[in-house]
Amino acid sequence: MAWRRLSAALAATLLCVAVPARADKETIALTYDAGAGCPDKKQFVFRVHTFTSKAEIANDDDAALHRTFAVQVLRSGNTVRGELTIDDRGAKTTRHVSGATCDEVISALALATAIAVDPDALGGSTPDATEPPTASEPPAPAAKPAPTPDAAGTRARPKRPAPVAPPGPPALYLSAGARVGDAIAPFPKFEAVAELGCTYFAPFEFQVGAAYGPPQHDAQFRLDEWLGWLGTGYRLFELEPLSVLALAAVEAGEVRAGGGPDVTPSHALHTAWLAVDVGLAARRDGPGPLFFQANVGARAPVLLQRYVETESRGAVELFQVKQLGYLLSLSVGIHFL
Repeated sequence: MAWRRLSAALAATLLCVAVPARADKETIALTYDAGAGCPDKKQFVFRVHTFTSKAEIANDDDAALHRTFAVQVLRSGNTVRGELTIDDRGAKTTRHVSGATCDEVISALALATAIAVDPDALGGSTPDATEPPTASEPPAPAAKPAPTPDAAGTRARPKRPAPVAPPGPPALYLSAGARVGDAIAPFPKFEAVAELGCTYFAPFEFQVGAAYGPPQHDAQFRLDEWLGWLGTGYRLFELEPLSVLALAAVEAGEVRAGGGPDVTPSHALHTAWLAVDVGLAARRDGPGPLFFQANVGARAPVLLQRYVETESRGAVELFQVKQLGYLLSLSVGIHFL
């Protein structure tokens, strides 16, 4: 925990922008956007005030007259990413920070906001430390006289240690599991699935996946298939460690259909398949980079409408594909890179 706090504090120094020292308080406009489960705007302002007393928050009526500080926090996988954008009358500066929890990122952004208003906030005392030292404490050393211009030009400034940037959040994930649906067959059809996804553009995600349905049959019909899909998702909201996404995908592949054991002779048909899938996903972060996901959705076939056997008994319709079916899936995945 100590190294996480240290990395968040060091990362916060990267967010600071150079501003001249201000003797008086500065009024700033603040916009704040963090998901459910994160500290709210009131808590964020309180944390800023623990670092400096020079920051005052403007009312909405006169916000346009001051510098605007925009704070946004998003979750990507098992990492929380924060962004601070400072708009100084059209001149914008944006920096990023990441951490393991929302609380860590909010604290780092509060520190960055305080330093942008009061550059001495990191090394100075907090607003609560206002009591003078007691008689038992040693007196403070006398302030050194300001160097003359000639001496200041020849004296080298002490070097500060370079800040250590925290590692970026994982941008890819790989998952595997199983799903069941009813549109492609007259009975619930099971498939093994694998998916590769990208979360770099959070709250949007992009996926490419594949599914294999081993041969299954009833008395009149046998079916197996290979399918692939391209999809996208949008993170609707987060309740750490749970997040909910809206999903949409286009799947295509080949279906091998034919008569079941009671149909003699049985002939297999290789037929193209195309469908559109939409649904919702609930994702729960597990230990480390692992996560667990459950999907519920609907499948609407586009290309294939029926399977017809033509060799054994002429044109015989084995099964007409439903216009709408369901899809349910469970999977486990891991975040990486």
